[in-house]
Amino acid sequence: MSGAGFDLGRVLRPVELDRFFSDYWEQRPLIIARSEPDYYADLCSLQDVDYIISSTDLRHPAIRLVKNGSEIPLRHYATNVPWGNDVFTGVADVAKVLAEYRRGATIVLQAMHRSWTPLALFCRNLEAYLTYPLQTNVYLTPPSAQGFAPHYDTHDVFVLQISGSKHWRIYGSPLPLPDRSLPSGSVKVHIGEPVHELDLTPGDLIYLPRGYIHEALTSESESLHITVGIPPVTWSDVFSEALALCHQDVRFRQALPVGFATQATMSAAVHDQFDALFTVFKERTSLDAVMARLAERFITSRPPMLEGQLLELAAADRLEVDTIVQKRPGIIYRLAADDHSVSLLLPGQKITFPKYGEPLLRFISETSEFTISSLPGDIEVAEKMGLVRRLIREGFLTPVQETP
Repeated sequence: MSGAGFDLGRVLRPVELDRFFSDYWEQRPLIIARSEPDYYADLCSLQDVDYIISSTDLRHPAIRLVKNGSEIPLRHYATNVPWGNDVFTGVADVAKVLAEYRRGATIVLQAMHRSWTPLALFCRNLEAYLTYPLQTNVYLTPPSAQGFAPHYDTHDVFVLQISGSKHWRIYGSPLPLPDRSLPSGSVKVHIGEPVHELDLTPGDLIYLPRGYIHEALTSESESLHITVGIPPVTWSDVFSEALALCHQDVRFRQALPVGFATQATMSAAVHDQFDALFTVFKERTSLDAVMARLAERFITSRPPMLEGQLLELAAADRLEVDTIVQKRPGIIYRLAADDHSVSLLLPGQKITFPKYGEPLLRFISETSEFTISSLPGDIEVAEKMGLVRRLIREGFLTPVQETP
């Protein structure tokens, strides 16, 4: 399936992963020129984008238009479509969208990883490696146009040039590694002179760490590129999660001293209380426990990828002991056990099982393909059958399609 084999190593080729993370990640831009126009053909093409815009009844915010750094008002290119007693709002009027495009507007297709299967599989491959939640936008810019003014992003970015060319100016990073609390424009920064200026052509790639100011514009040809946004999980998130664990202790929920805001200095008693709470904070929080909570949030917040699931619901009912099953391609999961139960974390959900099922679940999660008859343990075959059927219905397992 298109996109299924496109992993991070292929994104960065010929740069090795170890070199990328030691020399570029969160440090400096990387530019890869390939002279391979079809390098990203498995992910998206100009023909695909033409189909998406013209034939899929896009609705805002899946589509938006920008020009010279400003949003084009929705009323200029979208309409509401009455449907019985309801209404579809913000539906793109294709003729108006294309008219704005001819006048220099960039068409932005947002969150394409949620609706375009090749990009969904591509992002899931990268998410499984990075364990950060990825996002994708597709940008179609007409000739001699510019969509956005110079700005920086609060997430790292891969830029994948699909069609046409675009001229990029990459400046420095006056605010290193900004997070969501420091969006572009919120802090006055000096742009300076470009540190890189280049034309990106089909098959090329740019990696931009968050904070690097950049802009792009077209010349004689249109440009189609994909941006892959990588919002990181930071150490600040770790400490925020640790503090959330401390909310269970009533001492952290006590009010500050009355009148604290008008006092120039805090009393010795207040300093002692702060020091005592800081000690409790260190004692109550465990890095492993905090990381487990962040991992659970990451995995369960991923959108499930359930293409073919409707047909597999019926296939689960026809399951036999010699049916070969496997984990659903692209699945992200985590098995977590405590003294009383074992949980399977999946995109969109957390499933909890009795503790005695842990060895069986570990075998299932660690084995590429298996049949019900090959499952280990003394559990009755009917119970094993029921477990496998449930895991198919929950989108974790899928029957292996036999090759004709």
